[in-house]
Amino acid sequence: MFALINNVIDRCFFTLTFILGVQLPEFMQQYQQRLAGQLAEANSQLNQFENIAQQHFDGSLITMITRYKDNTEASIISTGELIERLSVRVEYLASHLAQITQADYLHGVYQFIWHLDQEIARGTAEHFSMAIPLELNAIATGATLAIGALLLKELMLLTIKRTFKTKKNTLI
Repeated sequence: MFALINNVIDRCFFTLTFILGVQLPEFMQQYQQRLAGQLAEANSQLNQFENIAQQHFDGSLITMITRYKDNTEASIISTGELIERLSVRVEYLASHLAQITQADYLHGVYQFIWHLDQEIARGTAEHFSMAIPLELNAIATGATLAIGALLLKELMLLTIKRTFKTKKNTLI
């Protein structure tokens, strides 16, 4: 009876982890779309400041930021700091997007996992729309995650059984 229950649990566990694994490419795609949208918005805002810099500071955004920050008026200083943060954000978003949109899928997954922006991931998760993409990368990711998780579960159970078996033999 225990073997039957364990078999059913294994199948459910495999199915659940497979479905979650298949969702990873979809989550990555929606994350990239959200990131690209934020980059486009930040670029749009920065372009407006670059236009002002073009008209009044010989096209130098850095000169404009410096003059704003050197001003005595608090609101102008704050505007300079805002423009500077916006410029840094555009660079960060562009760099991050370039990192995770590698041509190689495995490299893209690696970059996605290790360089995940928590704020963007949270926003993506809040509006995540599940889909089952019928593409090789999604199926391979799901199968790899499911098989890996099942093997990890079996290794953990085997380790626990051996630990209890060793303790039982020690007590006898």
